[in-house]
Amino acid sequence: MKQSTGSLLAITASIILLFSMVYGCSNKNKEAAISERPVISEQAASQAATGGEHDAVSGNESHWGDKCKKHFYYIAPGQSASVTFETEVDAAMAKIANEEEPTVQKKDLEALGYSVSYLGRSVDTFSLNLPVWTVSEPSFALKDNETLWYHPFGGASIDWNRNGEGIITSVPGTMGMFAVGKLTRDELSTKLGGSNTISIRGPKNSMYSLTPLQKEIPKEFHILSVTVDIRTPEENIRGGGAVTHGSLHWKHTGIEFSREYEQRNKRYVISGPATSRDCFR
Repeated sequence: MKQSTGSLLAITASIILLFSMVYGCSNKNKEAAISERPVISEQAASQAATGGEHDAVSGNESHWGDKCKKHFYYIAPGQSASVTFETEVDAAMAKIANEEEPTVQKKDLEALGYSVSYLGRSVDTFSLNLPVWTVSEPSFALKDNETLWYHPFGGASIDWNRNGEGIITSVPGTMGMFAVGKLTRDELSTKLGGSNTISIRGPKNSMYSLTPLQKEIPKEFHILSVTVDIRTPEENIRGGGAVTHGSLHWKHTGIEFSREYEQRNKRYVISGPATSRDCFR
């Protein structure tokens, strides 16, 4: 009986020892796996949170940002990179930028040891069909030399054509035909005081209740893009971490960019505006 009891105790001790070895190895493996996980930097976490895009360009430069807000170019000390920035402009500015070279403001950057060279610019002109809200009434069509004096109630503004169709250009709290066009029918109704129609006093003082209908019309866009080559100083001797600006402009309108020195990673940050066609869809 004693022998059986001793054998049982020996078997039990062996099982406990084996379990401890397996559990210990498992914990060591988990700890090793955790220690090998990459550390996510604050910058990477910020990119992930904001949906930023990151592209490695070379060993000395990288680029990330939001394509509808801002570009960030990271350049190592003593290295150069071509950087591009974009902004939306109106038709008049697009024409000027196509015809004239910009004035390059770079003396503040050069005073800190940067080299800035203007490489070129371009204008991307395109059209997109965007929604607008319209109303229509054949009785409002105009004959030659007639002027339309029909104004809606409820705080809406309407841009009429001579065929009796009008585009709603504003409602309380929303200005611009394309801004109004983004509203859903329920949102438009709320802006109109809960009504699904617009009341207008028309010809011979007759009252009309017109129901808005949504349709798409083309809108032209212009994106001005500029590219400059920037060589950074060998080291951040002057200027510290202060922000310094440069710009390319045409008659007081243009694109401004800035530089900063990132002390933690010993690199320069060149930032400026970003936009693309996708930002307007």
